[in-house]
Amino acid sequence: MIPGHDAGRRIARHSGLITTSTAALAFAFLFAGTALAQPVASTPAVAEDNAPEQGLGEITVTASKRSENIQKTPIAVTAVGADGINQLKISDFRDLAGRVPSLLAPRRSTAYTTQTYSIRGIGEIDTYPEPTVAVYVDDVYLARTVGSLYDTPDLERVEVLRGPQGTLYGRNSSAGAIRFITKDPTADREIFVGATYGSFDNLDLRLRVNGAILPDNKLNGAFSIIRRKRDGWQYSVPLNEDVNDIDLLVLRGKLKSELTDRLTLTLSADGMFDRSTQSYYTPVNQPNGVPSGKKADPDLTWADTPPYNSTESFGASLTAAYELDNHLTLKSVTAWRGLEGPIYYDNDGVTAIKGDSYAGFSQRQLTQEFNLNGEYDRFNFVAGLYFFYEKFFNNRLNQATASRTDDIGSVSRIRNTLRTWSYAAFGQLNYKVTDALTATVGARYTVDRRKYVSFVGNSVGVPLHNPTEWNFDPDVYEAQYGPYQSTFTARPDPKNFSNFTPKLGLQYQWAPDIFQYASYSKGFKSGSFDLRSASLLGSTVPFEPQVITTYETGLKTRFLHDRVIANIAVYYNDISDFQVRATSPATPTQPAFNGVLNAGDGVSKGVELELSIAPIDGLRIDTSGSYTKTLYKSFTATLPANVPGRMTLLGLEFPLAPKWQSSVAINYTLPIDTPGKWRIGADAQYESRRFVDIYNTAQTKVRAQTFVNGTINYAGEDGSWNAGVAVKNIFDLRRGQAGGYSPNNAGSQVNYYRAYNEPRTVNIFINKTF
Repeated sequence: MIPGHDAGRRIARHSGLITTSTAALAFAFLFAGTALAQPVASTPAVAEDNAPEQGLGEITVTASKRSENIQKTPIAVTAVGADGINQLKISDFRDLAGRVPSLLAPRRSTAYTTQTYSIRGIGEIDTYPEPTVAVYVDDVYLARTVGSLYDTPDLERVEVLRGPQGTLYGRNSSAGAIRFITKDPTADREIFVGATYGSFDNLDLRLRVNGAILPDNKLNGAFSIIRRKRDGWQYSVPLNEDVNDIDLLVLRGKLKSELTDRLTLTLSADGMFDRSTQSYYTPVNQPNGVPSGKKADPDLTWADTPPYNSTESFGASLTAAYELDNHLTLKSVTAWRGLEGPIYYDNDGVTAIKGDSYAGFSQRQLTQEFNLNGEYDRFNFVAGLYFFYEKFFNNRLNQATASRTDDIGSVSRIRNTLRTWSYAAFGQLNYKVTDALTATVGARYTVDRRKYVSFVGNSVGVPLHNPTEWNFDPDVYEAQYGPYQSTFTARPDPKNFSNFTPKLGLQYQWAPDIFQYASYSKGFKSGSFDLRSASLLGSTVPFEPQVITTYETGLKTRFLHDRVIANIAVYYNDISDFQVRATSPATPTQPAFNGVLNAGDGVSKGVELELSIAPIDGLRIDTSGSYTKTLYKSFTATLPANVPGRMTLLGLEFPLAPKWQSSVAINYTLPIDTPGKWRIGADAQYESRRFVDIYNTAQTKVRAQTFVNGTINYAGEDGSWNAGVAVKNIFDLRRGQAGGYSPNNAGSQVNYYRAYNEPRTVNIFINKTF
């Protein structure tokens, strides 16, 4: 037995909670299975008369920059409202995993507050580039996925928009957008307190204070705080401690003032401080990377790098809305955001240094958006101007084994700064041709200017060093073990990228509850210089923009007296100059390669289905399913030497693009004559096998997986408090969600590791509103 690692440790820590909750949840689990599902926004958690909910209720979204019924919104959009957030315990972006058709949010990333996404098979496998899927919090764009995994106690709604959204939103949203919308402060004095305790000593404390500061809505305010700590679920043998823990502090404040009947100002500010350990990976061959014929234990790692993470994200925004008259509203959103952090990754899970990286980063962004919204009898429109500035400083030190000898390899030091100025004008007009037929026309013109400077130092065939020897400081490393064998400074001429992206659409209201739309649109993802490049060519020649042309039609229906909602969308994405990240392992004479290429042209096409049913009062079933097919139509790039020996991507699938995804969520208000309400719920998410890299490497393939969760809770008679038990990953399914495989020049043993999802967790929660 490994010292300090009891095989039953993890189970014992929460076995008592499992025992007490299993019987109560068993009834709900009978429904779960592996069927389809989609939790969408629903009615309030507690009805005024305390009777079971009747029907499905209506969902209002602002996906089109105007409030409208989701069943009459001419885009593929999924909304999760207050009740769904409460029942499914959705607090951050990763909680959407598997719950939205065609959205993939891997259940594990390089750090707790870093998350990547793909929609309809289009996304990033890297955390550094600007994302294809745009993420917004209260209309403020988050330019990087590093440090973007926000957790907040005041979520009002989450909207996931699939397909290009450039004619409505400030920054480019070529594959889709995720919008987190927080509650506005109101005059009602209210204090919300929430506490959760559970597996691995998980302690999650939440507080929100809301109320009037000045009378007559002249100034209302809200302040929220989250403090979360959880022990690690994985054990590091050489460190003799648990890792993959959580240590998070989130602060958010919001002020809203109705200065006049027509002018409203909203000021928001937030800060997130992440001191969780960086992700620790599991070697597939155990112990310590040596093959033994035994199945890998996902809860063991031999990584000996001490925890080193200090990610901070912060920002503020000012939103002004002025009603020019009864038809026109002018809106301004001014925002400033920042991101800081050093973090060290041990990308192998063993004591030998095979692929370690120090990442220091500092980012600042400034955005300004102006919207003019018009509402008239026969038409409505949105017209906008957008400015985006970002400065991203990148300070990296990469070490990689490059021979059959342990801890001998290549070192690359990268210091670069990328500045971006982006200007855009966009607009969209909806015109009622008849009472049933509406036509849509939209357009966007974007100009991005990139300015880049990079210093790179490379050495090959040199000893590699544990970060404790150089105090996690690349400058100390250079002073102790330098100078580098080769260096260069790249100062390419600034590069402009511009594009015109139109949208055309038709919508027809066949009947009061049958709505259909069809659209043609384009999405633009700008070109840039590669922040990871350690080569002169990659540092001086930018990659070109990626353009997505989307053809889509959708049908939205509601029938049986508000008991059934069924929506379907069919789409075809034509992608030109597809941006992909290619990698190549280090060799005795060359450092590792990591760069963005324009691969050629590709296609993603598919079908999405969402179905909600309320067969009886108090019972709601939400299901969804999607089929996605991805392929390369042409391949024009030159791939670097890679592990599978690929020369082309033709015949391969896109990464992060499972063909099948489905989910089911069932919530039932028990018909028990008590002062309050007892509710049970279960949800399951299925995804077919997928790949984590562009080469479709078999060793890192993610097998098909189904995750099942459950809750049981009681809400008081007046709805002011609720308590319950929530179980995630009930059947304790463990799958490698990402990983790496390098059999050559990887030291005495191959470099083969996986990043597993978290084990089963059980948590007891109680929330009270005063």
